[in-house]
Amino acid sequence: MKKLSTSLLLVLFVSVSAFCQTEEKIKREGVVSGVIFDGDKAIEGYFKKRGTVYSEGKAFDAPWQFQGKMKFIEKDVFEKAEKVKNKLYDSYEAKDCSGFKYDTLTYESVKYADMSAVGMDMLPKKMFMRVVSEDKISLFHYFASPPSVVSGSEGFEPYYIDCAKPNWVYRVGEAGKLKLVNDMNITKELVDCPMVVEKQEKGEYQVVESNEEASGGNKFLNNMMFKEQVRMMAIEDYNANCE
Repeated sequence: MKKLSTSLLLVLFVSVSAFCQTEEKIKREGVVSGVIFDGDKAIEGYFKKRGTVYSEGKAFDAPWQFQGKMKFIEKDVFEKAEKVKNKLYDSYEAKDCSGFKYDTLTYESVKYADMSAVGMDMLPKKMFMRVVSEDKISLFHYFASPPSVVSGSEGFEPYYIDCAKPNWVYRVGEAGKLKLVNDMNITKELVDCPMVVEKQEKGEYQVVESNEEASGGNKFLNNMMFKEQVRMMAIEDYNANCE
């Protein structure tokens, strides 16, 4: 019994020691644990941590960085390597896999054109986009990228702050085209759900509410000033009540 207890303690000590060494290596290398999805295959490993930019000594969240190329190292390779060299990392773009996950965030490989932008972003391209919900109408977060060069005394700070705010993007079905929620035409795109279309035509999706039947002015206010919020209400209704 004493020998058994000693053996168990030894195994426990070795396991704890290995865990601590791995944790120290994770901090030292600046990585975060996650999974790369290649079709139905899930590959465990570590991402080279990104998502932060600096300007004038200040740190800013940079979620747009997770939409591009990711540096990834497989779990066994990372944990067995005495020294983690750059050549041990693989670079993954959206064309190379179906998506990835780290912490509680999931990203899907998609094709998207940012029609609200001016320039190259208006052309469709493959990217990783953050999944918010998967349903009959799925929702995503898309982040615009800041310019590479700016002028003015404020520098990059206002661009970093603005680009860290998510844009809501939707997709009808699995094969639908990704579009900004703000651009959704409810009566045309959700015509397969008469209830939602009827509520939209009656002005029942309201951010600014009225105790009486929605007037023309009230409908206009909700659909123009609160366009995105109204469309989010219609999407929620569609997912909950439509086939």
